[in-house]
Parts: sequence; C-alpha cells; structure tokens
Amino acid sequence: MNFESVKNLDIKSDHPFLNQEFFSLCEDSGVTTIESGWEPVYFQTGQSFSYAYIKSHSYGEYIFDWAWADLFHRFQIPYYPKLVQALPVTPVSAPKFINPTTDFLDEIYSYYLREPLSSHHILFTEDHDFFRERNYFFQKTLQFHFINRFESYDDFLNQLKARRRKNILKERKTVKSYNLQIKEVKAIDLTHEQRLQIYHLYLSTIIKKNSQAYLSESFFLNLKLGHYLLAYKDNELIAISFFMQNSETLFGRYWGIHPRFEAQFSKLHFEMCYYLPIEKTISKKIPKFEAGAQGEQKLLRGFEPVAIGSLHHIKHQQLGEAIKNFINQQNDAYTEEINRLKEYLPFKENL
Repeated sequence: MNFESVKNLDIKSDHPFLNQEFFSLCEDSGVTTIESGWEPVYFQTGQSFSYAYIKSHSYGEYIFDWAWADLFHRFQIPYYPKLVQALPVTPVSAPKFINPTTDFLDEIYSYYLREPLSSHHILFTEDHDFFRERNYFFQKTLQFHFINRFESYDDFLNQLKARRRKNILKERKTVKSYNLQIKEVKAIDLTHEQRLQIYHLYLSTIIKKNSQAYLSESFFLNLKLGHYLLAYKDNELIAISFFMQNSETLFGRYWGIHPRFEAQFSKLHFEMCYYLPIEKTISKKIPKFEAGAQGEQKLLRGFEPVAIGSLHHIKHQQLGEAIKNFINQQNDAYTEEINRLKEYLPFKENL
C-alpha cells in the first residue's frame, strides 16, 4: 500500500530523521514535491514502513549516477524518472525499511517493476539478500566517520600522534583568540529572526560552492528538530552548524558562515563542525559521529574512512550489466583506497 502523504502514516523509529515531522517538513516546505523532482512515495503495511521518491534528476543524492544518466542519453533511452530510497538531500546512514517482511519488500519491488521507472536505487544502506537475489548490485562509496573508542576528550588527544595533537590544540587555541560566543540551542527554541539568519548563513555555503540550494527558507523557518551551534561576534550571528542525534549516532549538517568573517575566522569551521561535536560524542558516549559527505581533511582530525553502501537495479538489461560490471571494478578500487587512507590515521597505533 502506498500513500500520497506522510501525514497518513504511523512511523516508529528511533532514528532522528525517520519521523513524520521531518518528512512532513520536507513536503510542506517544497523540498520533496513533484515540482522539485522529489515526488514522495510511502509504503506501510501493518508495522512495516518504507519511504521512496520518484526522481526526475540526480541532484541531492550524494551517491551520484550522472554518468549512468549520460550513458542512457547517448543511447536515446530515458533514464528519468527513477525510484530512489534515501533521505531527501541528507547523506547520512539511515534504515530504508522499518520492520520489513519478505511480503512487504516484494510489494515495493513489484511497485518498481510495474511503474514506468528506469531504475531503483537504495542509498546509504547495507547489502541485502532480498535485493541481491533479484539482480541488484552493490556499490561502495566513501565517507569519514568519527568512531568513539575513547573514555574522555583527553583520552582522544592522548591517542593522537604528537604532530596531529599539536595541530588540533593549535587550531582550537586560534578559535579561542577570536573571542566569539558559541552557544548550543535547540531548534525548537529559536526565534523567527534567528531562523531567517540561519537560512541566509546556509545560503552562504551554497553560494561559495556554486551549488544548488536544495532546502528552502520555509524549511529552516519551520525546522524544530535537532539543535544548532550558533557563533556570535559582538551579538551578531556569524556562523551556524546543525545536528541531530540518537543514542547511536550524532549527525552533523548545514554549516554556514557570513562571508564577511570567513577569512578572518578560518578555523571556526573545524571547531563547530568537528571538535565541539567530537567532544559531545565522547562526553555523551555516543558511538559514532557522522559529519556529512566528503572531506579528506576529516582524516587528520580523528575521522576514519568507511565504505558507504548502496543497492541498484537497472531495468535495461544490456546497460544495466555494463554499469554493474563497472561498479564491481570500482568497488575494488574503493576497498584499496580505504585501506590506503587508513595508513594516514592520526592515531599512535591502529585502534
């Protein structure tokens, strides 16, 4: 059974992004609509739940398939629409199926087969026998996660090689010299004016990277989940970072700094997006901190390279086999790359 609106659903999950409030916010703020290219499709049978989107593009997925779309285009075969199971514009690990049964998974698979969709993509997921048995292929990509194996923040520092520890202490000392006020504030407690300021700081990062603003002003005005770190200079809000968490993981998103202060406070990003969250992860005994996509600079600051998985099925047999063979070779390359990167971990010895 699929629903047109998440408001009809009863979602039972302890993952901070898997709740009716987040999905409804994405719908109501225009992030996930037919017009935005993220048309929601929700599945629920009894206690089983899953979410998906009919996509008319490949933006905002963070496990990209632009080359696959280009291959289809060269053969004059439509690649869009496609079915994607992923949190909208949110590159974090999250279950795609809550309390799944074989019949429930078969219902989703049957929906995909009978609809005019070129392909099915399950992003940020583990390998899965059900889909493997139906000729889905598994793809690896790379992220950097902080794995909490430490008794205290001092324990973390003591485990670092002297050069890396010195660099972190130097960066944090530099941030202290900025004389900023950094506050942790729950999103639900923000004023309307603060929410507007946060949205504009989010846009500053988008403009800097010449990227696309997937999230709307309405999204930030109505976001009441999670918490922010807010940095103030003389009572002016100049930088933000956003976090959601549960007992297993702290998730970091939406860094932004006012362009007027970016060069002057060049180390502030590390403090608000890495070091303060690492401190919180350790003090609250949270097993893992995910700080978003990309960023080999994280490696030198205690983050470890990890393989992120996705599952894919292409209906066109010949093109699907070609893509699958390429991905199998790419997976081997990612395994080698992760092993190579682990040699640069900043710790005295492998933990």
